Amino acid sequence: MNRLTHTLLSFALGALLISSALPRAVAQVAPFKETPRVTVVLAGGGAKGFAHLALLRRLEQDHIQIAKIIGTSMGAVIGSLYASGMSTQQIEEVIARLDPGRVGLDQLDRNELPHRTREYQQRYPVDLELGVKNGQLTFARGMSDGQRFLTLMQELTANVAPNSSFDQLKIPFRAVATRYRDGELISFDHGNLALVVRASMSAPGVFAPVEIEGETYVDGGLVANLPVEVALREGADIIVASYLGDTDKIGETPDAGNALTVANRMLDILMRQNERRNIALLRPQDILVRPQLQDFGFGSFNQQSAITRAGEEAVEAQDNRFKLLAQMAALRPADMTVPARDFTAHAITIAKIRTTGTRDVAATFVERELHSLLGQPYQAHAVSLKLEELYTSGNFERLNYQLQPIQDDQYELVVDVNEKTYGPNFLKTSLGFFSESGGTNQFSFGVGYRRPWLTPEGLELQADLRAGSQSELALSAFQPLSPNWGLNAHVALNSSELPLYRPDVSVAQRMATATLRRQELGLNLSYDLSKKFTAKIGLVTNQTRVAIDTAKIVSYAQDSGATLTYTLEDGQWEFTGINGQFTADLLDSPSFPTRGYYINVEGAQGVTGTSAYSSFRTNAQWAHSWGAHVINLGLDLGADHILDCGGCTRPTSLAPLYLGGFQSMGAYQMGQLIGDRMLHAQGTYMYRLLEGGVLRQPTYVGFVAEAGDAWASSKAYELKYSGTVFIGVDSKIGDVFFGAATGSGGNRNLFLQLGRRFSLW
Repeated sequence: MNRLTHTLLSFALGALLISSALPRAVAQVAPFKETPRVTVVLAGGGAKGFAHLALLRRLEQDHIQIAKIIGTSMGAVIGSLYASGMSTQQIEEVIARLDPGRVGLDQLDRNELPHRTREYQQRYPVDLELGVKNGQLTFARGMSDGQRFLTLMQELTANVAPNSSFDQLKIPFRAVATRYRDGELISFDHGNLALVVRASMSAPGVFAPVEIEGETYVDGGLVANLPVEVALREGADIIVASYLGDTDKIGETPDAGNALTVANRMLDILMRQNERRNIALLRPQDILVRPQLQDFGFGSFNQQSAITRAGEEAVEAQDNRFKLLAQMAALRPADMTVPARDFTAHAITIAKIRTTGTRDVAATFVERELHSLLGQPYQAHAVSLKLEELYTSGNFERLNYQLQPIQDDQYELVVDVNEKTYGPNFLKTSLGFFSESGGTNQFSFGVGYRRPWLTPEGLELQADLRAGSQSELALSAFQPLSPNWGLNAHVALNSSELPLYRPDVSVAQRMATATLRRQELGLNLSYDLSKKFTAKIGLVTNQTRVAIDTAKIVSYAQDSGATLTYTLEDGQWEFTGINGQFTADLLDSPSFPTRGYYINVEGAQGVTGTSAYSSFRTNAQWAHSWGAHVINLGLDLGADHILDCGGCTRPTSLAPLYLGGFQSMGAYQMGQLIGDRMLHAQGTYMYRLLEGGVLRQPTYVGFVAEAGDAWASSKAYELKYSGTVFIGVDSKIGDVFFGAATGSGGNRNLFLQLGRRFSLW
């Protein structure tokens, strides 16, 4: 076909395309003199953006030449991947494999966390972390840092040269973001592609803002969720826009039940307004695809197939217009085989590593963690894994990187970090409430303070304050000695209410209440073997006192008519000893684990003091699941010698090993079984009723079967049994469960737990 014939055909088809979409009165638009420039505009909308794939697939199938792709938020994600060379099928396969909670919300598998972080998590299960900065209380800038998404984008777009012009991609591309300083619409046409896209999707409250070259950016949807105006400014002849805003059901008033819902709706309204403004800018020759997405939301990531089908239906509804567009803007056969440029096609060796952006964290820490990459060929996945490990250290909000040439195939890996903006002083809270029928009621509120990186060597200070039926004031300092070795010093003051039950455990009757006060000072050396195993050895000095707060002489009438009298005594002891501990913690949850195992072995031996002391304890747990079914098996052993009294009743009030409560002989009251020896085994079956959404707060129903006893060494061991039915939620504030139990000797119990679990000693 010669140029004259092609021009005449473009004239005719342009006029036909325009007239087919408009009344005759407005169809007088000049046809194109040559192949029109088709610009694809992709709107933001979270999971609803899967519908964009249907539009891109249609253009791909029709071989329509795309001059440019312009995207906002999720539209920028899909658009950038397609523009950098991925096909719609590849994009779909990548998205299908993603875990929305893990990638979208930066949810961490517990086994990824350092051992000390897991220990801290058990003391403070509430996820929210606060900060003290410039004398003010503050917190994270988003529900998610967006780090895992950024890492994924860096890996998927590794073929794009760093700090390149986006006009050099396989398809020229623009990403729209909002400048935080003045609300200005910014259309990025160059830079770090992954970071720019991450900035475009920084939905307020969901993802933290992003800093680029000294400016802070948030989601582009605030100013142009459907950026038609950018396409016009860039000189588009024909715009093909994919709009995701048709989600409000006709005649239905959205819920306004709480402040968060209302705030989210306000953002929705702002986006709808700028979308309507941009839709009004569309011209007769432009195509607007409007999939019906009323049944889907921003977070409907588990409904990818259904959303894509809705997009396909919307594209099919405009089949005639796409056919005409294909005739006007089809690629030549030679153009269809042009590959995307691949920055990684040539040899790249990481010859140097440099860190920028550090404030309190030592740059040498980052570089040491990445040292294994030095001298190695660049592999995007290997760098991603290392950055994820750094992120799980808990020091950073964001880490991204770029490669800068040194000479020939030698490159410098430059890692730019954003430390947590609400640091360097961190606060966490804990709350707890436990109640059982006729037994112990416990409540407490705690605040934990943490100040890492007091020195370039990584000195960290922690302080704990807890008030309620259990009180605590503790201070500790941890100094890393190497990547594996650490030195920890601590001092703690504790006070708790201690219920004392009748030795006749067939009757759950409290004899008295005591107050347990303990002072402890310790120093230990720890060794971490990867993130799985930890060993500690150290010195501890302890002073403990038990004071009976109620009557010390109690009497009970027996069935025979005789009177049984117990004499309770206060007690105190102190010792200095050597202790050791080995822990392997690979459970996915400390509350309701579904996989992994836990082993803790610890022992202590007093060497000086007024009281002889020796202790040995072992705890083990194993969890496995298949589908919604979960099995837990647990074993607890203990021998704790403090003092002897020749078989008197005093060990009943002073012995530190006890059973009672959920998964601890549930038919018995907390502390009803007590002694200086303990043996306990439990098996738990759980069925997952609810997944818990993207926040991963599953709900379970289950049954616990138990056998065991806690007894004084001067008395006989007697195996007891217990069975518990329960419903529980593995929540972000800790354990939430309600249970009913029955066991040996007619013992029964009902209990309710909210938040942090309690320990009597």
